[in-house]
Amino acid sequence: MRKQIFTAIAEKLLSVPGITYVDLWNDNGSHFAGGAVYPLPAVFVEFETIEWHQQNNHARRADINVRLHVLNRASAGIHGSQDPAMEEALARFDLLDSVNTAMQGLRGDNFAGFMHTVSATNHAHDEILEDIECFRTSAQDTTAMRDTWRIADLSVAIGKRD
Repeated sequence: MRKQIFTAIAEKLLSVPGITYVDLWNDNGSHFAGGAVYPLPAVFVEFETIEWHQQNNHARRADINVRLHVLNRASAGIHGSQDPAMEEALARFDLLDSVNTAMQGLRGDNFAGFMHTVSATNHAHDEILEDIECFRTSAQDTTAMRDTWRIADLSVAIGKRD
């Protein structure tokens, strides 16, 4: 199920202008001593803890929360809202809006449309910015379901008695 959801998210986000790299999150923002080793802006997909609810025939259902870590380069020192470079600094919010637009209603086999739930704006303006956008979907995982049996040549026709 997570593979299917990640693949759908990655395909959708790669259609957003400017995003050329999507990967699974592995605390990628914490080790930039020599700079990013992937093109920026980049989006990393983190699956939060999933609480599954068992259903019949070995299926399971859950609400699945994903955190999108949007990593981008910080703009050079900005000095107030009148600074001519402010437009460049605020472009990060345009990118986040584009990510939100791409994710809204993204759905697939066995998972419902994503809903935007939380935004967290990076306030530690080092070389790399990490903004977080959270989304939720409801999913049914059928990977462990048993094959159903079909019995041929049976009829449920009910005849009229005389």
